[in-house]
Amino acid sequence: MAVKKVTALVQGQTVELTYNETTGYYEAVCTAGSDSSFPEDGGYFPVEYTVEDTAGNSASVDSSHSTFGSNLRLFTYEQNKPQITILSPSASAYITDTTKPEIRFSIVDNKVQTSGYSGINKDSVVLKVGGVAVDNSLITWEDTEGGYIGTYTPATDLADGEITITVDGADNDGNSADTATVTFKIDNLAPSLTLTSPADGLETNKSKLTVSGTTNDTSKPVTVSVKLNGVDQGEVTVNEDGSFSKDIDLSTQGENVIEVSATDASGKSTTITRTVIFSTTAPVFTEVGIIYEGAQVSADNKVPAGGVYTIRCKVTTS
Repeated sequence: MAVKKVTALVQGQTVELTYNETTGYYEAVCTAGSDSSFPEDGGYFPVEYTVEDTAGNSASVDSSHSTFGSNLRLFTYEQNKPQITILSPSASAYITDTTKPEIRFSIVDNKVQTSGYSGINKDSVVLKVGGVAVDNSLITWEDTEGGYIGTYTPATDLADGEITITVDGADNDGNSADTATVTFKIDNLAPSLTLTSPADGLETNKSKLTVSGTTNDTSKPVTVSVKLNGVDQGEVTVNEDGSFSKDIDLSTQGENVIEVSATDASGKSTTITRTVIFSTTAPVFTEVGIIYEGAQVSADNKVPAGGVYTIRCKVTTS
């Protein structure tokens, strides 16, 4: 009898193999999916081969086969970096009510996908406070979508002045996140000030903008002022818990500078500056195309079924 057909079941897809007279193998070229095999049972995707002869007889082998099983296990990895965000303290925060501020950060894996990412390797996470690594066993972890939130409270007082926090980490496929860094200041003489919005460098086409944050100081009351491009935006109400919010209107296209100041009863103040880019000018396409074999697709340069082509464009922004 002769072989009629050889197929493989790989990642849910049935692939037919073709006999290669040069190598003597039945072969097929496959493309791995975007999912990592790490979360799968055993850390791999099982593969099953089936052969059928011209008489209708068939045989199959898969990843559980006693002889060939170890050769039928597809190990894959995803290549997207995890994302680390330091939640608190915020950048440029002034902390005056404690010398042991709670440090919170999130580290989440590839949220481009809804599944199939390898997950965060907590053992890879390195939190440094003032350049000194924190023992991972002292970090409290809680689950969040795609990863974890870590919380750490220093056991000893942090010195007055600027403190830099860095967080590094990787997923279970070894993709390392970009280092997250925040620098804040501990100062028992001036009010603390944290801005939750806007983010520095925010780009927006909305003229309405809310400036919000929190302030605190042992010498109450604390007053907050908001200036937009040097112009005071009027009274800001500071709530009992130190939170405040002020709506402002952007009218200047391009760069806008927002200065928020917290001043205590003795006149000591803390200022945080944020730059916001306001633009209502839409991007403009300057070139578009569909390219096959180095040339624009047209009636004279058609793409064959199953052919690989490129779509491309050029865009300018204000």
